[in-house]
Amino acid sequence: MPIESIDAKIGSFAPDFKLQATNGQEIALSDFRGKSNVILFFIRETTCPQCRTHVAQLGRMQDQFREAGAEIVVILGNDLDTAKIYADGIDLPFPILSDPERKVYHLYELEKYFLLFQRTASLVVDKLGIVRYLKRTTVPNVWLQETRELYGFVDSLNLAQ
Repeated sequence: MPIESIDAKIGSFAPDFKLQATNGQEIALSDFRGKSNVILFFIRETTCPQCRTHVAQLGRMQDQFREAGAEIVVILGNDLDTAKIYADGIDLPFPILSDPERKVYHLYELEKYFLLFQRTASLVVDKLGIVRYLKRTTVPNVWLQETRELYGFVDSLNLAQ
């Protein structure tokens, strides 16, 4: 049985949250439970070029991810206006959630490292709300190869179910 703590990492229940999205909706992680797997990506900062590249790749592959049974949820630790500008600048097909106080970042243990470097993460949460994939980092270069890895992982969940 999964443990209800992100400390357990893979195999734990993903902490639920509800945030305002750039499309005006409030979106909760639990909205997807029983319906689809979810890819959560926490943007490091709006100035991070690797994060921007990864989010743009997720946007281009959204149809493939949906066919594989996953929705994409991107979270930005800024106010809603900044999130809208960011989303519009990349022309994303999905909303970005605004977490201006970074409460969800803290919930997922993404505090700043040495108070300087914002941690970022990529997760896959299955239909039951359990973390199946988790990668945290302060070095955003990993995101340049992450999109294909995520797709392969999400697609493999279909075989396991």
